[in-house]
Amino acid sequence: MSSHKLKSATIARDPVRQLLDQGRPQEALNLLKHFGQNTASSKNTQGVCLLRLGKIHEAVTILSEITFGSNICIPPETPVVFQTNFATAMLMANNKEAAISVVEHIDDKQHPAVARVRNAIKTWERSLNLFQRVLCKLGIYPEKAIPVDFVPGDLE
Repeated sequence: MSSHKLKSATIARDPVRQLLDQGRPQEALNLLKHFGQNTASSKNTQGVCLLRLGKIHEAVTILSEITFGSNICIPPETPVVFQTNFATAMLMANNKEAAISVVEHIDDKQHPAVARVRNAIKTWERSLNLFQRVLCKLGIYPEKAIPVDFVPGDLE
């Protein structure tokens, strides 16, 4: 990457991060689009903006692209935050099976983003009755959504 593009990417990311930290995801998304970057990192940031705007299906599309690439399974070199952002999008889309599967296969169990998603799943599991928990172990999940009780999406 040329030094101009690298500088442009850094300049774009800092104000976008600030806008996200201030709870202004639409402005962050607009700024990100203005810079027109097409890197995995900028797509992750775009996915985070979309999650925070409640545009879940758009976020799923972008996050699945950077999480899976052209593969059926998640490649081992995929950054943890891409995986947890995709899992969060799946939770928000009420696709529990996909979210749980992604989180179970992340190696870095100590990562704060992994812990947040796992805690949301565990809290939800504790809220289920015994019969529902047994069904979950069999891969049959109740309709009850898993609440995302944290600000969705993490940047690198």
